[in-house]
Amino acid sequence: MASWDDLVSFVRVRYEIMRQAEGELWFNLPTSGERTQIVKVRQVTGEVDHPWAQITSPIGRVDQVDLATLLAKAGESIAGGVVADDGLVLFRHSIPLGDTELDGFERPFRMVVEVADRLELELTGADEH
Repeated sequence: MASWDDLVSFVRVRYEIMRQAEGELWFNLPTSGERTQIVKVRQVTGEVDHPWAQITSPIGRVDQVDLATLLAKAGESIAGGVVADDGLVLFRHSIPLGDTELDGFERPFRMVVEVADRLELELTGADEH
């Protein structure tokens, strides 16, 4: 069973942390070719004070994305969903920390960035995030 500190250590060993604040990490993950995705992981609290890690990766600006197409394409993912925050569209997924082993972080990180990167490429043609 992992804690927030375990997740921070996991990321620190594998990736270059771009920014860190209390309960939040930002880092880049490579996707395909020369493309990369920014990942933000934030500690959140679920029911009965159960700790979770919320994983987000940007897709594009809300005003530059066809939202109907975005929602249809995001609905093809087996987990996660899209949200708008501060003018950006993000793909987001959460995992319970206490129920996740250390080796269980990589898969949800990859799933989030692969979906976000694919949606960014299909909907904007860019690699800005």
